[in-house]
Amino acid sequence: MSLDQRLRGALRRSASAVDPDVQRALWAVRRRTRRVVIRQRVTSALLATALLAAVVVVGPDVLDVIRSQRQPPITPATNPSPSALVGSYQADLTGMGGGLAARGLAGPWTLTLNGDGSILWNPPPGSGLSEGLPRDTYQVSGTTVVTNLFASRLCQSSGVGSYSWSQGDGTLRLVAVDDGCQLRRAILTSAPWRTR
Repeated sequence: MSLDQRLRGALRRSASAVDPDVQRALWAVRRRTRRVVIRQRVTSALLATALLAAVVVVGPDVLDVIRSQRQPPITPATNPSPSALVGSYQADLTGMGGGLAARGLAGPWTLTLNGDGSILWNPPPGSGLSEGLPRDTYQVSGTTVVTNLFASRLCQSSGVGSYSWSQGDGTLRLVAVDDGCQLRRAILTSAPWRTR
């Protein structure tokens, strides 16, 4: 047998051993491709759903922000006037917390806020305190009032207190913003102050 014949025979045997299954390989490739396409579609659907949910949840807040930016700025005429606080107010702190009863400070209180920034106050009878002198002061900036009320008596070394205020229906309501004096905070915020 010639060398050429031997080579041809060996190549035929090798080729028959390799015999690729083209149909099976094509089917496997198609199956993998289908899986990839399905994954991409599911991922796209989930992302679209998440985006839609985010728009539904966050959308109204974004619209509110956009609308608020379009609204004209608040003019000074809509801010409360500091002179609106000038007057005499009364509050009954009987039965209120904040350590008032233990200190003999529960009962009717009167505060007079003068136009010059001074405060006069009358404590409840039997409190052991005399009427406040005009050295207690307040200062108004918009809806915030800062005061050194009771600094020489009940709130020594506590500094000033800062409160937000609102008025309506003949009452003055104070809410503590920052005040280290618990007694001043209790006296000013435990009950609304009614105009006298």
